[in-house]
Amino acid sequence: MFKKLVVGVDFSESSDRAVKAALQLARNVGGTVVLVGVIPARTEIVPSGTAEDRVGGTIETRLRDLAASLSQSSGIAVDYGVQVSADPAAELIRFVAKWGGDVLIVGTAARTGLNRVLVGSVAERLFHSAPVPVLVVGPNVAP
Repeated sequence: MFKKLVVGVDFSESSDRAVKAALQLARNVGGTVVLVGVIPARTEIVPSGTAEDRVGGTIETRLRDLAASLSQSSGIAVDYGVQVSADPAAELIRFVAKWGGDVLIVGTAARTGLNRVLVGSVAERLFHSAPVPVLVVGPNVAP
């Protein structure tokens, strides 16, 4: 059922748990994994070579290197994608709509109270809006 597993990656501890869960699931079902990083968008146009330009390149390089390393160490096909948006949940949904995917996997830090209201929850927004099942890997799952 889940042959193409799309994982939201922001290089946090919670996304590390999501990546590990995706690899384990992919191994069990014979699937592939796609790591997707969302780079925050700027509202203004910035010239090439600026700090923002270098940040995007660095994130893409880190994703490419991580995908290559995981492919080699796990024997599972791991690819990557980079999207630019101020809204990670919406961008992950657009990625799946454009490139396909059978499940979205994300980690969560399980924020509560005012922090959750102010920061929001990408996982919760995906749960309500994604066109595919969403697997949320919580903070109590061992990495």
